[in-house]
Amino acid sequence: MTDTPVPKVPPPLSFTMEEVMRFRLVYGGRKPYLDRMSTLIWVDMFALEATYGINPFEILQSIDELEGLAPDTNIKPATQFKFAPLKGLWHKHFFAARFIARNISLGLGKNGLEKIVREVMDPSRSPVITEEMVAELAHRVTNETLERRAADGKLTGEWIIYAEHMGLNYYLTCKPHSMGDQAIFDEIARHCVSDFPEILKWIEEAASQTPPMG
Repeated sequence: MTDTPVPKVPPPLSFTMEEVMRFRLVYGGRKPYLDRMSTLIWVDMFALEATYGINPFEILQSIDELEGLAPDTNIKPATQFKFAPLKGLWHKHFFAARFIARNISLGLGKNGLEKIVREVMDPSRSPVITEEMVAELAHRVTNETLERRAADGKLTGEWIIYAEHMGLNYYLTCKPHSMGDQAIFDEIARHCVSDFPEILKWIEEAASQTPPMG
């Protein structure tokens, strides 16, 4: 009798604020928006790199785009939250290699994979499966699907969440969609006030100016 394999779960991450500040110094450098990034977002970035290997520069690339410091890529454009508790705040996706599988799945949709397999493996093309057919199938499922989503500006990843105030962006946190809006808001309310004492007021004001969903 063999033991059932136990799924690997990342161990709890342990770090000090001194480590986070060193991390901020290395990756933040002389970014002109550095003083508009919360301590929380640096903790998030530190954790994402340590736990999932997400390169902080991939996150900063999306912030550079928002700041007009880099050309727009094919990642989904920034949008404003329309519902409480995040109403008034904005989110911008960042893309990393670990999101490729999700984007392929979204790009193929419900029946996309079956359709491609039928087209490529059509017996009228060849009575046997050839190496060329396998290579074409792999290309169409992966490269072609990602290229199409990129061309449509639909590449998706996780969220950089920020506030707009007086024409400037204040970057608060980067979180997965699955965390839930209330949990994200609670973290912002708990941790970002020390960096931006008026943040909750800014959010409330922005929410009051956000048009209701029609």
